[in-house]
Amino acid sequence: MSTHLEEILDKKKKQMEEQGKNWDAERNQWLKKNKGLFDIIKKWISPLEVKGYISISTSDHTITEQLLGTYHAPVLTITFFSGEKVHLVPKGLNIISGKGRVDLKFGMREIMIVGQDEDPGWFFAEREGRGKPRQFDFNKENFEQLMREYLESA
Repeated sequence: MSTHLEEILDKKKKQMEEQGKNWDAERNQWLKKNKGLFDIIKKWISPLEVKGYISISTSDHTITEQLLGTYHAPVLTITFFSGEKVHLVPKGLNIISGKGRVDLKFGMREIMIVGQDEDPGWFFAEREGRGKPRQFDFNKENFEQLMREYLESA
């Protein structure tokens, strides 16, 4: 076989291996950011868990992304004493207009929690028709408002 071809293939292989190391670090940072998000939400709702209104659990979820490969990420599930459930499901790091996305799923509604570099690190976004998603602050008050709306409609 041609030495020139082998040189090109060797060079490409080394580049991919080097990129792979960088993407491993990106994936680990993304998983750490998810854990931070879940920790914030758990802190907000822990008083409800202490009082027996909710239970919090995690399960594994498999994500496949072109650059990050296939990996496992935790899904946070909030179960209300009345049976309603809210799932926070990581969708991936590489998204348009953000640094990662976690979907907040409850009933028929789905709200995106989109990562960003600026503080507080996240914002809510909800699709309303075909236009650009409506964006609003990621904070305890908005999270609680979403939960109230869900429970009142259930």
